[in-house]
Amino acid sequence: GRIIESLPGIAVPALVLVGEKDEPFLAAAGYMAARIPGARKAVIADAGHTANLDQPEAFNAAVEEFLSSL
Repeated sequence: GRIIESLPGIAVPALVLVGEKDEPFLAAAGYMAARIPGARKAVIADAGHTANLDQPEAFNAAVEEFLSSL
């Protein structure tokens, strides 16, 4: 669709986050990260679709690490 086609045009730093137990979205996260130029992907251990709620400390650490690298 239109969103998938627009991924290569994203010209800002991007972090794709996904929970390791979010099986339906693991492949999608990899697909997205591979198509966004320079994107990084982080898989949050022991988390599902709501990784920020399941593992807030790990989620926040991944975001903070990404932001501090900019």
